[in-house]
Amino acid sequence: MAFMIMATLWTSISTRADAENVDSKYTLISAYIYNFTQLTTWPSGVMEESFTVCVVGQDPFGANLEPIKSRKVNDKKIIIRHLSGSDSDVKSCNALFVSGSENRNLKTILAQIKGTPVLTMSDISGFSNQGGMVEFKLEDGKIGIWVALSQVRVTGLSISSKLLSLANMNIR
Repeated sequence: MAFMIMATLWTSISTRADAENVDSKYTLISAYIYNFTQLTTWPSGVMEESFTVCVVGQDPFGANLEPIKSRKVNDKKIIIRHLSGSDSDVKSCNALFVSGSENRNLKTILAQIKGTPVLTMSDISGFSNQGGMVEFKLEDGKIGIWVALSQVRVTGLSISSKLLSLANMNIR
């Protein structure tokens, strides 16, 4: 299973994402999101009956996140929730993708979950420098991963070293 996850991740990293082809970009990012759910450890007692992946703001994924719903994290069914930018229920998420439409609200959203074990991800430029954990960046036609490791550590989350070896890191 771990090999399959890493093979999927490596394929995602090697695949070119045309900046003009948004669907392709978000297909790859949805694969990254799934891999992060599999290669991140949450503190015990955090997950209740299910594992919740939230998208806050305008949903850029379309149907790309649908396959994740048939998967599990630590034997917990994955549920996808879509939240409005003003929704204050982000603490109920285990993983949170902040859409580019929420760039103006980013500080407010991140302040709501500061220090809590919610894995935050986005493709907003500078996300990993503004208090977010995982930033997806389009560089040279490929999607790269930037991880703010200090943000991850203060929440009690732990990302697999195998995954971190493929990422660029902001260590502060």
